Amino acid sequence: MLLIDLYEKKLIDDDDLKLKIASLRPYKKLCSKRIHLNQLRELHVLATGAITHESLITRELSKQSIPAYRLNKAQREKDYHLDSDRRLTAFLYTPDTFALIIAPMVLQQKEALGSMGNDAALACISDYSPLLFYYFQQLFAQVTNPPIDPFREQIVMSLRCPIGPEPNILEPNEEIVPRLMLEQPVLSLIDLEVLKQTTVANWRSKVIDIVYPVRHGPKGLVPSLDRICSEACAAALDDYQLIILSDRKIDKDFVPISSLLALGAVHQCLLKQKLRVKVAIIIESGEVKEIHDFCVLLGFGADAICPYLVYETCHRLRNLGLIDDTLTDAKIYQGYTAAIERGIFKVMAKMGISTLHSYKGAQIFEAVGLSQEVVDRCFTNTISRLGGATFDILATESLKRHRNAYPAVEEKYNYGLFFNFSFNFFCSFLKIYLLMINFRIIGDSKTLISHGTYHWRDGGERHINEPFNIAKLQAAVRLNDKRSYQEFSAASNMAQRLCTIRGQLEIKTSRNLQIPLSEVEEASNIVKRFVTGLYFSLLLFFYRKK
Repeated sequence: MLLIDLYEKKLIDDDDLKLKIASLRPYKKLCSKRIHLNQLRELHVLATGAITHESLITRELSKQSIPAYRLNKAQREKDYHLDSDRRLTAFLYTPDTFALIIAPMVLQQKEALGSMGNDAALACISDYSPLLFYYFQQLFAQVTNPPIDPFREQIVMSLRCPIGPEPNILEPNEEIVPRLMLEQPVLSLIDLEVLKQTTVANWRSKVIDIVYPVRHGPKGLVPSLDRICSEACAAALDDYQLIILSDRKIDKDFVPISSLLALGAVHQCLLKQKLRVKVAIIIESGEVKEIHDFCVLLGFGADAICPYLVYETCHRLRNLGLIDDTLTDAKIYQGYTAAIERGIFKVMAKMGISTLHSYKGAQIFEAVGLSQEVVDRCFTNTISRLGGATFDILATESLKRHRNAYPAVEEKYNYGLFFNFSFNFFCSFLKIYLLMINFRIIGDSKTLISHGTYHWRDGGERHINEPFNIAKLQAAVRLNDKRSYQEFSAASNMAQRLCTIRGQLEIKTSRNLQIPLSEVEEASNIVKRFVTGLYFSLLLFFYRKK
């Protein structure tokens, strides 16, 4: 690098130029003020003693009325079923979630292999109340921003990112508040506990509950978002450095707000109030589990994420013997985190972004099926071409998931009170019958049901390529059967209609819409306009030579 200084009228070489810039401010001293998570852990151990993953998991599971984790050890029972934790149903965990997504991450430290593409119904037209994450699609690199190979070019990739109060980079000084440096954005239970209790450099954390009473119904969502935003702004003004959005308080009386919705509302509110650089936003949520979930949260402004329910459930899976019992809670965290890191790298690389610092808060997503009121408030300036789900619809879907997890059938229909003891058997049968007929409305909290999102299930989520369609196509090809092809065509068209946006469109036809053949352009003339950029450049090159 060379600099020609026209004022001093001299040429400055590379070494002198770098030395001059490096000597302007005490950068080494400024960097030494950074706080690292390892330092916080060590200080926390010295102040309060060592904490373990198992102690934190046991403490939280004991609050969920799970017999195997009661506080009184004499009353504990053997853990037989995962579905005793009703939060799993509320946050849409299924057997496929563990078998196809989480277990490979923990055991192999990478995302499980799957087929290219997703032929399940879009979130906005699904019948199974999907989480808000699936209303967003990641945008990818264009010609001017080529993708990166995240493995061969790993030297340029980094998830290292500072969080916390951000100073004015144009006016650095030695009195600035130090920032916390995270090597990657996925927090363990211990990390989150340390951040909640830290007082290093006079830092404080504010936990904001992102739940609201079930009795408020769908209309309770927007006022709850207002309350969350008010608490976040007040925390920023009161010199809190960390804001933790937590849905830990989910139970039969409180329904969780989507962590993405709460994050978007808080992030945009702080930006409008010019307070965003004063705080870091940390997500403590049970609904976060897949790589896409992490990417969407990071893309819309999250600084760090703790998927607590994944850790707690993996702990139980190990105790149940469903995964390797030699895995400690620390190794489970390491394996899962390594898989999430690889996944985030791949997603960032497809957009040509090499550092998390550039990806975080960039909102490089497109919303499919969200109304403009939701986008304007929580995901400002995000592309949303269609419109769709409003706050009321999102709240209704959230309440439906909550009702499936915490049904009120047994309290609502206590038919045993109306019968004598001799009719107990009949009463039990009647209760079971009532549960069965109310299943579609109230759901079943006793079993984790697979909706068929990843693997097709009869009666589950719709897919474009369903077994019936494939069977009819094979029959049509092998037997040259016209009827089989017609059945395949009709079923395929219906699947497109039920799963895709273009399937919702219809071509308007009318006998009155007739175009004279003389007005139809010949195909030979139309083809002349089908030229690529390279073809056009070659034509221009030869034209200029002539």
